[in-house]
Amino acid sequence: MIYFENSARGAEGFNTHLMSYTLCISLSNFLERDFFFEYEIPCSTPPVYASDENYKEKFSILLDSPRSLVSDLVDIPNRRRFEIDRQTENKAKFELLYSHFITTEELRSKFEGTVIWDSFSIGRIPLIRENLETYDLIEWTHTKLSHPSCFYFLKRPEKQQLLDSVKIKYLDEIEKLAETIAAGSGRFNAIHLRLGDFLTNYKNDDYSVEHNSFKKYIKLTFPDESLPILAATDSLHEKEMFSELFKGYKLQFIDELIFDHYRREFVELPFTDFNVISILNQLLCSSAEVFIGTYRSTFTSMIHRMRQERYRKTDFNFFPDPKVARLLNSDGRIAPDRHGFFDWNRYSVFSEDHAEMAWMREWNHELSSLDI
Repeated sequence: MIYFENSARGAEGFNTHLMSYTLCISLSNFLERDFFFEYEIPCSTPPVYASDENYKEKFSILLDSPRSLVSDLVDIPNRRRFEIDRQTENKAKFELLYSHFITTEELRSKFEGTVIWDSFSIGRIPLIRENLETYDLIEWTHTKLSHPSCFYFLKRPEKQQLLDSVKIKYLDEIEKLAETIAAGSGRFNAIHLRLGDFLTNYKNDDYSVEHNSFKKYIKLTFPDESLPILAATDSLHEKEMFSELFKGYKLQFIDELIFDHYRREFVELPFTDFNVISILNQLLCSSAEVFIGTYRSTFTSMIHRMRQERYRKTDFNFFPDPKVARLLNSDGRIAPDRHGFFDWNRYSVFSEDHAEMAWMREWNHELSSLDI
């Protein structure tokens, strides 16, 4: 049995919950054990505009609807149980997912102490499947976040099978509405630009919006100005800024697109709270031809993950805040600044420590394992 606490005990947003829940399912699948997922509560981060006087009437349903849980909205086979007895002496207790990685005895014996081992771990503590199998209960508390792509050091076929087992799939009704909206939009590019509390939370990490560099990057990344851009953002009330950044483009905010043209279909969904509007934003951005996201955002991470899972796209574009800009080449593309076996070894800016490596961005699945 596995006891697993939701990241931050549920006191964060939808995508944090989603990352935590799918990592838990992957651990359950890897060890072939049932799990108890603790502290699944409604998410606590509605979009800023939902309480703005100019938007409250149009979007009131997002706050007034019954609150959904992540497990209400995703359709991923799992071994979840809703009762657990933690009173057993034969248990292992762990904290901080990002400080660990999981592998097998075969790979530990073959690679421990080598450059490959050190390149994967970056100082993290290894946990060995065969050792974990000796315990009756495995407890993960104070979990924090980690992507499955960098949590498992496995042979490529086993790792890919494990990643496939936690591919993100939402309720059919939500998926079908996203398909309808995408079909009605034709070819399009997409962005996720995080503002709001992000500008203060990550100010010390060099996050800021520098208009000239952003506009230049947008021109380089979206050279075809005839393609519409669908925008996911927490800040509809910042339209003046968006107009300046995307001058010359046809920009459409996804939330307004849905409520102006697909409101009836949205209202008929099984859930209609702000989690669902977030999912529709994700699904549309993931299906875009080219996508630009916000580094450090779990919302962007989930979009990049789905672009890999569904469309085999690994164009990890981020708006060039000062930190990201350090990796841009002359063509405005994010380029590796060093060599390494795994994706996170190639970008110093994105893996300054193992905590950042684990959750601040998703990684290329093809470059997170080796043919060994």
